[in-house]
Amino acid sequence: MGAEEPDRGVEGEAPGAGSISGPGGGPEQAGAHEGRPAAADPPRTRPRHDPRLDAERRMLESLVCPVTQSRLDYEREAQELISRHARLAYPIRDGIPILLVAEARQLED
Repeated sequence: MGAEEPDRGVEGEAPGAGSISGPGGGPEQAGAHEGRPAAADPPRTRPRHDPRLDAERRMLESLVCPVTQSRLDYEREAQELISRHARLAYPIRDGIPILLVAEARQLED
């Protein structure tokens, strides 16, 4: 007495039978509970994403030129950070940006 009855969905159906939301409710989930992957699962041959690459990209994007405080452009092949405003190319050695003017290369026209 006084206790609330759980939502039974459509009258006469089991709870969750008519719902497409929630675990196992959508058609793409059919069979997933039987040990088979759901249709939305990525193929197992896909290489895993390396979070270190995201961290490296964010770190490089946060760096600014020590001379002009402007944005630096990353040149992957040359392994340099380019300051277009200062006309300098800062080297990246062993994955470490060297933001010293004395170590920077002057850009030519």
